Amino acid sequence: MARRRNKLTSEDLTPQKQAPIYGAEDFESALHLFLRDCKVRNLSEHTVKYYRNELIGFRNMLERQKVDTEPHKITEVLIKEKVILYMMEELGRKDVTINSKLRAIRAFFNFLYNESYIIKNPVANISLIKQKKTIIETFSRDQLRLLMAQPDQSTFTGMRDYTILLFLLETGVRARELIDISVSDINWQDNVVRINGKGSKERHVPIQSTMKTQLRKYVNIRGKLEHDALFVTIDDTSLTKRQLQNRIALYGRRASIKDVRCSPHTFRHTFAKMSVQNGADVFHLQAVLGHTSMDMVRNYVNLFSRDVFNGHRKFSPVEKLV
Repeated sequence: MARRRNKLTSEDLTPQKQAPIYGAEDFESALHLFLRDCKVRNLSEHTVKYYRNELIGFRNMLERQKVDTEPHKITEVLIKEKVILYMMEELGRKDVTINSKLRAIRAFFNFLYNESYIIKNPVANISLIKQKKTIIETFSRDQLRLLMAQPDQSTFTGMRDYTILLFLLETGVRARELIDISVSDINWQDNVVRINGKGSKERHVPIQSTMKTQLRKYVNIRGKLEHDALFVTIDDTSLTKRQLQNRIALYGRRASIKDVRCSPHTFRHTFAKMSVQNGADVFHLQAVLGHTSMDMVRNYVNLFSRDVFNGHRKFSPVEKLV
């Protein structure tokens, strides 16, 4: 018997993956297994829906390019060329859209690899693409006053919408978080509202007397219903995210606001801006906004801190020149 090689190679030192477990031979089967695991891990309905939509879009994208979608045949090079570059060059998608797709793809293949449904992990070396920093749009105080003046508070929908605009500015919650609020989430005694955030992470956001008074007025008009959703339509069904977005866009058009996007997320940025300018620190903002990372919170502070504006007043080259 010949002697073994004494010198070990990198391949010798790399743990060998077992043969794949059958059950994920085609994309549909693999997707079913992944989504079932998401449910077992008790991920939110919105997260599961996001994964489903992004991964079906991923499969359709490959099929349009005549690429085999069997999971074990998808490689790192294929994802870079047929997804990342394709979305950049052929579809002209924004960085944030590409990264949204990549997050789902990475979660999908990491699951398949960790559960031994595939031998090689095609996303092991794939990172999110670098996103260009964009200017964060916010409402001015005059624009806020114009928006708040649009809802007709002599109607149910107008009273509801005025309460929504006030609540978005008071709390900075996301659109999805707002429509998920139940009447029972309001703690009238402690002046806080329970918010079910991303990844089913719960937090409590404070409300002050003006907001509390307006909420009480709206809840009284809403009355008792068979369900507990706080914000409802004229038909007493739960308000949807699309309906919320459309209402705010409508008020933006009525107020003739053209230089900033009228959306729930602009209210979120505006809340952050005004909070920072009024003295909020990064930890307070993180707690209220529900960010898991401090990156975005620090970005708000860096952009909107009064120190930045006051400091610039002192060292502005133009002012000194004049």
